[in-house]
Amino acid sequence: MIADFIKRNSLTSLIFLFSLILLNGVGVTLPIPNLQIIGKQFDFPLIGIVEAVFIVFSMIALMVWGYFVDKYDRRPLLLLANFIWLIPAGIIFLIPDSLIIYFIGRLVMAIGLAAFSPLSYSIIADFAQYEDRGIISAGLNLAWVGSSAVGIILGAFFTANWYYSFGVLAFMGLILFCWQFFVKIPIRGVKEPAFAEIDNFQYPWRINYRLLPQAFQIRSLFWLLAQGIFALIPGTVFTYWLVSFLASSEGMAVTIGEASILSIIVASGRAPGYLVFGKLGDILASKSSNSAIRAKIAGLGMASQSLFFFGAFFVLASSSHNIVLFAILFWIGSFVGAASGPNRTSLLFNISLPEFRGTLGALYSLTDHLGAALGVFVSTFFLQYLNYYSVFNLSLLFYLLASACWFGSIKHISADESEINDILHIRAEEITLKD
Repeated sequence: MIADFIKRNSLTSLIFLFSLILLNGVGVTLPIPNLQIIGKQFDFPLIGIVEAVFIVFSMIALMVWGYFVDKYDRRPLLLLANFIWLIPAGIIFLIPDSLIIYFIGRLVMAIGLAAFSPLSYSIIADFAQYEDRGIISAGLNLAWVGSSAVGIILGAFFTANWYYSFGVLAFMGLILFCWQFFVKIPIRGVKEPAFAEIDNFQYPWRINYRLLPQAFQIRSLFWLLAQGIFALIPGTVFTYWLVSFLASSEGMAVTIGEASILSIIVASGRAPGYLVFGKLGDILASKSSNSAIRAKIAGLGMASQSLFFFGAFFVLASSSHNIVLFAILFWIGSFVGAASGPNRTSLLFNISLPEFRGTLGALYSLTDHLGAALGVFVSTFFLQYLNYYSVFNLSLLFYLLASACWFGSIKHISADESEINDILHIRAEEITLKD
């Protein structure tokens, strides 16, 4: 199976793309472990404002890049985006004593790094064979999730001289900048089944302002975006507060280090879950010739995740206080909840035209950011009045809402996919007649 997968896909190009995504996430989270140190060095205790503005700039740039990705060739945009964030990262490393340089540098980095989300959504569909979209989307999810952890670890490694981490980041970025000259960027839409028999394939269609409304008229898009918002709320709650909870007397009363290790272990079910459910979606969608099965898999996984997490906290709160059972239930919840990630990405590819995937990928990321922001706000507010257990259990209701959105999308996905396939087959006939 692995050999067939490698044979069907450009493995070197995929490794490059995943490395690019990984580096993007590293650039986002790199300063987090050293924010207090950086603030003291600049005598600016509100250093977190810089990172807040970084996020705002990223969200604005995200939609601009999404449009550009769908309108212009992707290789020059890839080079431009890398250049935009690489230079300020290097300058921060070389001139670490100026708050103005750090502030401007981070904002410029935000603009450049924001390009990689829409670029990855647009390009990866053309790297992957149609029957491998789930498993490759799983790799995309793993790269996104892993990148945040790598960025925090790299930043923490250079607490004595925080700016060294920017030097390492700039060096790795330079390697990837040079590498992309030797990587083949696939032709837009080349892996669509409708174009499989066409030689010397080119895809001339591009987005423009007049076509923008058409990009958002996909009937299942609303449900997929709403699902992302709802799912990110509890996901962010656990990301921010699980370690603190486990370390508190309300949880296990262990050290922060022990709580951190345990939280990583119980959440590690995500990694195999992405791969298993991404591949399961590929198999079942290919057998049924209907991508709606992906929504069923994701919806069931999301609902099951809520139940397993609820059971895990119930066990920990009970008189038996069974830590092992808590870890097992939480790990299983993380595993089944991972069904959403790769199948959501695969559905984006199947229900959209190739010239809209950058814009819609940016919209995916934008709504995910919105869900994460809501998760932070909601949990911070309610923790002033409720204990961890209550806040966690309330947040699980959003997983059930996300599951409901998945099932709400099912009746629209088949129609959307059929419409896209019809358009692509008409375009294939047009190309054939011109040749």
